[in-house]
Amino acid sequence: MTIRDIYNILDAYAPFALQESYDKSGLLAGDPAQTVRRILLTLDITVPVVEEAAEKGADLILSHHPVIWDPLRAVMPPHPVWHLVRHGIGAICSHTCLDIAEGGLNDFAGDLLEKEIALTDRQPLEELPGGRTLGRTAMLSAPLDAESLAAKLQSVFSCGALRYYAGQNADCIRKIAWCTGSGGDLISAAIEKGADALITGDCKHSIWAEAQNRGFTLFDCGHFETEVPVVHLFEKILHDAAPEIECIISEAGTAPFFSVYNQKGAQK
Repeated sequence: MTIRDIYNILDAYAPFALQESYDKSGLLAGDPAQTVRRILLTLDITVPVVEEAAEKGADLILSHHPVIWDPLRAVMPPHPVWHLVRHGIGAICSHTCLDIAEGGLNDFAGDLLEKEIALTDRQPLEELPGGRTLGRTAMLSAPLDAESLAAKLQSVFSCGALRYYAGQNADCIRKIAWCTGSGGDLISAAIEKGADALITGDCKHSIWAEAQNRGFTLFDCGHFETEVPVVHLFEKILHDAAPEIECIISEAGTAPFFSVYNQKGAQK
């Protein structure tokens, strides 16, 4: 198979044409005609990830976050693209198109949640133009308080440094909303859909202030932690469509920070 074939598989699953206008998803480096025998799967394409791909003989790296975001005015060693070109490795990135796709990252996150929390009646969180949707909502089979839900989310997303604000319904959460990555701006949408809490990551200060002002329960499980499961979604998509291609999950594609664990638990 070629890089073009892999691109077409991903395009059929989550069309690149549906990405947000600001996004840079697609084939960002490499020759479409290049033969692919091994693919490295990662959330981000960093210099260590590219070097790992070269060491492991990968012909292509598939990531969620685009390796090129702002226009490149020079290609120098500090940038991963320099290393991609040097090693002759292609890069395909599937970002917002995979976030909004049916069976995409938010649905996959819902499947992970269901391993710890019994959910019913999954629905889209926000309706986008063109029939697209972002995020999901679901009813809990049994209500949970915020502290208990936080413990389950720590297990689902392996996020020891989880933060949350306990709002007015924190003692009896019956309906949740979630959006992987950075979805704090969906608080209004979550409230409109009748959710008692929003689960996301990467919440800035103004988002926490909004949650407090509105008395709404908010969980920040981390941008990396809520989206790194994408590697397993990529693995499934490619295995179903091209089982002959070897896919390996990056070991270098770890969170670029350390988490300090609070032994006393989350602070309200």
